[in-house]
Amino acid sequence: MLVKLTEVCNTGAVTANAKYSLREVFVNPEHVVMVREERRLRELNEQGRLPSDLDPDHRFSKIIIDRGNTGTEITVVGAPEIIELALQNSSKQLLRG
Repeated sequence: MLVKLTEVCNTGAVTANAKYSLREVFVNPEHVVMVREERRLRELNEQGRLPSDLDPDHRFSKIIIDRGNTGTEITVVGAPEIIELALQNSSKQLLRG
């Protein structure tokens, strides 16, 4: 089962004037290798440099997804603890007997 998260995307060049947008992303929890807090985006959000629909108190997490020989990193809205719960809850299934 996939988990829907909100990804923070850099839509501009990787410079001091980078522009960011939000989009939905669906992640397979079985392929998540690591979740850690992304403090840099929290600071940018507090400065008002992220989309205006985000609360200044939002926290962000970087997720590493296994792709065989390599990994993919995405940054999502939510504290690591919240992301962990979302990933764990998706693996629960109802057993039918």
